[in-house]
Amino acid sequence: MTAAKLVPAALALLAFCIAAETVQQLSFKVGSGKAQAAPSFVRGVLTQPLVWIGVLLWVVESIAWVLVLQRSPLSMAYPVMTLTYATVPLAGLLLLRERMTGRQMLGAGLIFSGVLLVGVSGA
Repeated sequence: MTAAKLVPAALALLAFCIAAETVQQLSFKVGSGKAQAAPSFVRGVLTQPLVWIGVLLWVVESIAWVLVLQRSPLSMAYPVMTLTYATVPLAGLLLLRERMTGRQMLGAGLIFSGVLLVGVSGA
């Protein structure tokens, strides 16, 4: 089953999972940074709204992921989900002004290329 033959709902859910995972990780990153200013790190994390947004996204994404797995082969869905290994650092670069080395950018490009190959091959 190629990416084009996947159920459109599965593709939409998979895209949602990738976006949700990316936003979730950014929420955790920014929320944990703000929590450092609290007298107690644990209390700071538990009272940080961005951390709770990340937790909520994790729950919703987990439900969406189960739905993806019902509608598509694991050999297609899991490799595509690894796009988050590229989208999270790229989002950090663009939104949080974090730095990426040339090797890290090359790695992100290789991840995108690998996912494209999996999608085209229908593996």
